[in-house]
Order: sequence, then C-alpha cells, then structure tokens
Amino acid sequence: MYITYCRNQKTVDLEDETSYRLSVTGGDYRPTWLIRVSDWKKVPGERAVDGYHTLSYCWEQSGEVVKREGDGDEYDIIDNGKHCIVEEYDVDRDYIMGTCLPKSYQEHVKKAKTPENIKKNNKYVVWCKPMSKATTLKHVTYQELLQQLCKDFQVEYLWYDKVCIDQSDKKHKLEEINQMHKIYRNARYTIGLIPELVIFEPLLFKYKHEIYGTCARGAFMNSFNLRTCWRTRSWTLEEVMMSRRILVVGTNTNMFQHSLHTPGAPPTTVDLFSDVMLDFEGQIENNSGSVNQALAEAHFRTSTKPHDMIFALKNIFAHMFNDIKISYSTDIHTSFNAFYRHIALKDLSILCFGSNLKPSGIRRRVNTMNNYNLPSWTGVAGRHTRDYVNITTHPQLSYTIDNTMKMNIKTNHYWKISITRYKYGPYDSPTEKDTRQSKERITLKRIGKISSARCEGQWTDMDQADKDIILTEWCANMYISTMIYMTHYHYRLFENSLTQLRPLSLTKDCEGGECIVLPILLEAQSLLYNQVSEYKSVVGGHMSNFLLPVFCKIPNSACEQYEAVGVYFVGNHHYNKVSPTCNWNHCIGRDDVDPVQNPKDILDILFENDYHDVPKEFIIK
Repeated sequence: MYITYCRNQKTVDLEDETSYRLSVTGGDYRPTWLIRVSDWKKVPGERAVDGYHTLSYCWEQSGEVVKREGDGDEYDIIDNGKHCIVEEYDVDRDYIMGTCLPKSYQEHVKKAKTPENIKKNNKYVVWCKPMSKATTLKHVTYQELLQQLCKDFQVEYLWYDKVCIDQSDKKHKLEEINQMHKIYRNARYTIGLIPELVIFEPLLFKYKHEIYGTCARGAFMNSFNLRTCWRTRSWTLEEVMMSRRILVVGTNTNMFQHSLHTPGAPPTTVDLFSDVMLDFEGQIENNSGSVNQALAEAHFRTSTKPHDMIFALKNIFAHMFNDIKISYSTDIHTSFNAFYRHIALKDLSILCFGSNLKPSGIRRRVNTMNNYNLPSWTGVAGRHTRDYVNITTHPQLSYTIDNTMKMNIKTNHYWKISITRYKYGPYDSPTEKDTRQSKERITLKRIGKISSARCEGQWTDMDQADKDIILTEWCANMYISTMIYMTHYHYRLFENSLTQLRPLSLTKDCEGGECIVLPILLEAQSLLYNQVSEYKSVVGGHMSNFLLPVFCKIPNSACEQYEAVGVYFVGNHHYNKVSPTCNWNHCIGRDDVDPVQNPKDILDILFENDYHDVPKEFIIK
C-alpha cells in the first residue's frame, strides 16, 4: 500500500499546541540506534542529547506486501517509490484523497468533486484536485516521506524499527523488542502515522461540535475509531499505551494529544487517547495500569505473527514480567498460557468483563483471540471494561491456576443466584412487532434520555417506579458507568422489592443454569473531569463502580466445573462533584454501597449472610 502526505496540514486541535509540543522532554533512556533526520543516517542513541521521537505505523502501509519465497510465515515490503508528498497544500483550496480509504468514501468524494487527474497506485486511488498551479505531487519512498514529515514537525532524531533494529540479527531483534516499552516510554512524543485520517470538507473546521469542539475534530476521531488499520494492530497498541504524548498525522490533517494524567501539562480535550491509552504506566499512583484496561483493546487486535501479540502485551505489563522471557521459538499456546497465568495471579481485574454484544445481538468488535483455546477467565469471550480496577478479595478466599489453565478458587462465601433475561438485551428474542435493530434503538434512546436527565440533576425515584423503569435505569447506569450492556437481571434480596433488582452483563445466556457470585470486589474507577474552558478538561475525581464476577456451572461436566461469564453490577458512588453543571453525586446502589465504607466493608456486608462452614473449591475452566 502507498500513502499520501500533504504538507502545510491543518490541525484539528482547538488551540495551537505547537509551543507545548516543541518544548516537551522525554526520559533519560536512549535506544541503541536512532535516525538523524537531517541526513537520514543511523547513529548511536546517545547522540540525541535533547531527546528523540518514536514512530508508530502499520508496516503494510509502507509499501507492497510480498510473501517471501520458501517461507510461508514471512513477508517483505517492497517500496517502489510510489508514496506521494503534496507540496503547497491548502485544505481550503485543494481536495486530496488518501490511498487507503474504503471505496464508499472514495465514491462519496468523487461525486462531490470530480477530480481533474486520477493516478492509480497499486489497487488504491490517489488523487488531488489542485486549485492552484503552486500545488504539486511528488512521488517518493516511504523513508523520504518520513524524512519530510519529521522536518515539517521539527524532529531531529527518530526511532523507526525498520532501520533501528537489525532485522537480520535475531538476537539483536529480540533484545530490542524486549526494550520497546522503554523506547516509547522515554520518547518526547510518538508520531502516529495514520493515512486514513482525511478531512474532505474545509467547512468542518468552522462548525462547532458539542463534544469535540469542531466538526473537523469530531470527523477526525470518528475516522480513527471506525476504519483505521493502525487501531487493529497489537504493536501499535503497545506503542501508544507506553507513550506519554502522541502526534497523530493523517493525510491532510493532524492532532497533538497528551495524557490527562501528565503532571504540569496544560488541560486537554477528553478522548480515547488522553483518557485511557496514553501514558498507561503513569496513570495510576502505583505507576501501573490494571490488566483489564489493556485487554479491553488487545483482544481485538491482530499481528502478522501470533507471537507478536504476546510480545506487545508483555511489554505493556513490563513491570510484571521481570522474571519471564518469551521468544519466537516457544510454542504459541505455551506462550499465551504463560502470559495469562502470570497476569491473572498478579491482578484479578482480568475478571472485569461483560458482554461484547449490542442489544441487537450483533458483536460490537470481532475478537481475534479465539484460535488459542484460552480459558473463560481470560475474558476472551467478552469485552473488558476500560477503567482502572482495584481488587478486594475476601480474606478467606484463595486461588491458584494449575498447568491445565484451570483457575481453582476456594472460599467460604458465595452466592447462588437465579437470573432472568433482560427484555431489551441481546439474548431475549424480539417480539413480532420488534426487530433486533428496533430493540437496540429503543435501548440507546433510553440510555440517552437518562444520561441527559442526570446531567440536569434529575433521578428516578426508585421507590415509586415500576419494574420496567427501574430496569431501564439499571441498563443505562451500567452502560454509562462501564460501557458494557446489561443482558440479565437478578433480585438481590427480596423478590417483592423492586429496589433490589441488580443488572448483569454476561457473555452467554445462562438463564435456567446455576450461576454463582464470588467475593471478589471489582472497583472500576471511572474518571470525572473539571471543565476549565469550553472543551478543555482536567481530572477532577472519580466514580467508583462496584462489580462482582459471575460464574456459570458447565452442564454435564465430569466434575463440577464453571465458566467465567461476566459481571454483576452492585452499584456506584461518585466521590466528587466535579462540575457545577453536572450533578453526579448519587449512588444508585445505595442499598448495598455506603459512600463512607471502604471496599472491604462493602464486601463484608454483601456476603455476611452467605457464609458456609466448609469452604468450597470452584474450578473455573
């Protein structure tokens, strides 16, 4: 694939970030080799006295992918110099089209403006309609394109894997791969080259957007979320989660973003980058994110070699893996098992996942981990929550993971619960008047109404509402808090008390089966923000969402065994009122969660009536 890079790009940032971007510094670590941008020569890393930058990209966008002869698992990139640099570009005057957009978008733009010249590169169309003779197209190699980009953004030294890692030296390559978390962590910022990001209509920069600030920035982020190759790769996940800041460069526009958690940084807009992904190691006080946060993205990523998925995950959790080495020669199933066993023994937030289905029953994202026979407790059948999770287990609970990847949990405290399908959930069949799409529209509309009402300080009176209203409230609360949909519900204590209804999000329909809830309190901390200007925010507190893992008994198993199937939502509490315009001081789970209690007290209250004299061992496959 060949890509287009327009110079004189227009940023979608709401304010000029150039001064801040040029002044940021990185860490003290230096990679073995760097590229000196001025002459594109490889030099020792210590030459970069004032720091360096890193590149994050999809390698298949750097040329033509060719299968290597005699080796079915290896591919080469052939660069015939067909990448395109557009000189003297003006977004208000010139219409440009990237090389890797879906055909629907190609047709959309062609209908809007018929191009005067169309050039075909490989199987992708690259075209520009200059409105001035000053605009020219220049075809270059990928490295020449990178050199020009770096010069345009005042980058002196760049770490670029294709050049800075000797690909023919397997030992050196493995050593460098194991240091990639340090390379990206210590860079001044990462350049994310994502050519799918194109702004077609210059008026988008002028129109306001209630969330993103301008329609251009909204289009930019929507494009990133929906159709970028960059967001599907395992390596790019590691690269962005280890980075403190990122400059996202598209075909004709760009955005600079830093983490909301960066000390001393100016306020920034809230999005997928600043909220969760950037500066993963530095987000939490103990200098490490929780396992579920990375798995929320990792389980939907791919790589050319399956081992690379493990390498990328291992680097994200480098602080947990000082004693474990992984190599390409290790059997892939052994590598996956070693990784998941290790992180589960250190962090049970791996159990903080729910359904990956929309209310219509359609999958939200396609899981890429289904080929490795992973156990249910890894969460591969569902969707992990994105928020940092604190873990509190009952003192009498203990667990191990054996060599067959079965999790053995022993405890004196547990619930056996009966559950019912939610009428507007993915497992309940639509009525004759409904379709699955209409069910989803109804659910999303209800969630939107409740979200708007809460921002205005309006809440449902739980003692006066009927069952349908309470379930709608729970569905909205679960989704707003955790971004996973309610699939079932349970009566917490008394079947005649509607205020005791509680929602569940499960990866399979367990209605009629034996379900248990164990005393492992998952406190997912959603960040809340103080708005310091119309679209700028800083972290102003957090909302604690309390969940418990749910396990379903496997029918007809030789011995009593269970599957991890999702979470039971207990309730939440908003510790800070972060904005005078948004009253979030409320606890919908007020019968179970007292805001003055700590997690241990909450766990004791939840399971005080569920004590068993003889501890039971639950085997989780």
